[in-house]
Amino acid sequence: MANLTVHVDQSYSEKLNTSSANRRFYPYDKPVIDWSVPIDDRHRYVPDGFSILDGAPISARLSAQEISYVTRWETTRFLRNNHIGEHLLNQALLVILHKTDPYDPAWRYMLHEVAEECQHMMMFNQWIRLNDDIRTRGVGADRWGTVASVAASILSPRLPETVWSLILAFELFGDEWAQAAARDRSSNLHPIIRQIGRTHMVEEARHMAFAEEWLQHHIPGLSRARRVLLNESIERVLAVSIRMGMALYGYDRQLQPYLSYDEFKQCIKSAERRNLANSIWMPLVDSYVELGVVRRGTAKKWLRKGLLRPVA
Repeated sequence: MANLTVHVDQSYSEKLNTSSANRRFYPYDKPVIDWSVPIDDRHRYVPDGFSILDGAPISARLSAQEISYVTRWETTRFLRNNHIGEHLLNQALLVILHKTDPYDPAWRYMLHEVAEECQHMMMFNQWIRLNDDIRTRGVGADRWGTVASVAASILSPRLPETVWSLILAFELFGDEWAQAAARDRSSNLHPIIRQIGRTHMVEEARHMAFAEEWLQHHIPGLSRARRVLLNESIERVLAVSIRMGMALYGYDRQLQPYLSYDEFKQCIKSAERRNLANSIWMPLVDSYVELGVVRRGTAKKWLRKGLLRPVA
């Protein structure tokens, strides 16, 4: 029996349903993504500003072919991690679907979202398979992935406000990268990356809008204890994530011919990466303060300590 209240206006859910039905991108349709475009060593594979090499001194000593490989490695690892995130999101959504009213239009929209996330997983996996010289692992090979998989299924119906807040934060990273790829004006960005970005950007916009709508109408009705639990858990996760900056993947021996571990760490901690991380995290924190996910005092403390800074 359904026992989870949907905090999204039915007319808004219907609007998203119509959009999903009319504007969906199946990644194996050639007009969506042309997978036949060869993978080569002439293109870049990361949108402008998102590579660890951008603004880093090491890029001056790397050849165009070496930069091509490093950026291809970055995107392959990034999409592998996104693939895992989509997997965990689907687990949470399927449990929420089991607990909600199937006559509510939101039920159908969440099913649309599951289908779209499955298509994203196929899209990311196709890229990984095309780049089989860059080895990655599945979610089951990561200890954190197994823990997160179990937690997603347990927490989603019990603490949906926490789950939707985490979903919004996770999807923000993928959306920022996708928007940068879709709008990159460089002739050197590989066409498949541009197409992946465009496909992901359109559908993620709907997913983020639904999560934000749920939170906006759900949080005001929380008990004080639930609100404190939400604030404490999300603030702790965000603080760790902000300190990590944009360290979206770790060093790998496949990078050894191109840059050392110390050089990799310098790239990850560069001013450019900190600026990029801040430009993504600061608007999210502002939005979370307005929604009640993050306490205003916590945000002020992060600004005072320099963990974040206002975006001009």
